[in-house]
Amino acid sequence: MTNEAVTTGATDRASGGIAVARRALLILAVLAMVGTILGLVLVQRLGDTYRKGLTVTRDGADVAALGTASAAQLADDVAALAASAATALDDSIELVGLAASAVDDVGTALGANIADGVEGTANIASGMANFVSAIERFIPGNSQSLAEDLQALSDGLEPVPLQLRTLGEQLNGTADELEAAIPSLELVAEQLKTVSTSISEVTVALDQADALAKDLAIQAQAALDRSGTDILLLSILVAVLGIGVAITCLGSRRALASLLRVESR
Repeated sequence: MTNEAVTTGATDRASGGIAVARRALLILAVLAMVGTILGLVLVQRLGDTYRKGLTVTRDGADVAALGTASAAQLADDVAALAASAATALDDSIELVGLAASAVDDVGTALGANIADGVEGTANIASGMANFVSAIERFIPGNSQSLAEDLQALSDGLEPVPLQLRTLGEQLNGTADELEAAIPSLELVAEQLKTVSTSISEVTVALDQADALAKDLAIQAQAALDRSGTDILLLSILVAVLGIGVAITCLGSRRALASLLRVESR
């Protein structure tokens, strides 16, 4: 085989390789353009989804901020109510203690001193009735009897001491019950104070959540405002890359065509 034949064969093979490379570059350029179009469509759809997600996030954050603000206000009101109730119970405990002491003193006075005094008065009236009755025997005439009046007074007072002692025992029992209720009231007051403190701590957490929700709403709105620019820039990037690849492939194809013409000469 002569050198000319070898050279011709090599040239033919090179020409065939260049032709294949040109076809591959053309296919690659077409694929780049198609990919660019699909990429732009995908970017547009992703942009719509992104904007919808930001809108939902913003609206959800606004709702969360409103809910946490309302919950925080309600928690403040409940905490204030619990604190007021605890203060009122503290005052009530003091009043109950004073009432228990006063009722016990009144019960003791009725059951002892006053009952004894009434009983003594009845005895004195009975004794005076006997004494006056003895004197009235020596008084002529049918006048109104003082002895009978004194005896009626004595008879009327006779059941009163027992009634006073019974009432005194009841008052003493009531005083004991009031004193027994004081520890329970103190426990309830302490629980209310604890609840008020706990609610105040929850209010702090709700205030923080409210601040975070408002910040999230602001950030979501800011991202939504610039989403159009972001999507546009991403679309431009996809278009530039796709068109750049296509132009590069076409330029390379033309270069290979020029190289093939030069070699064919």
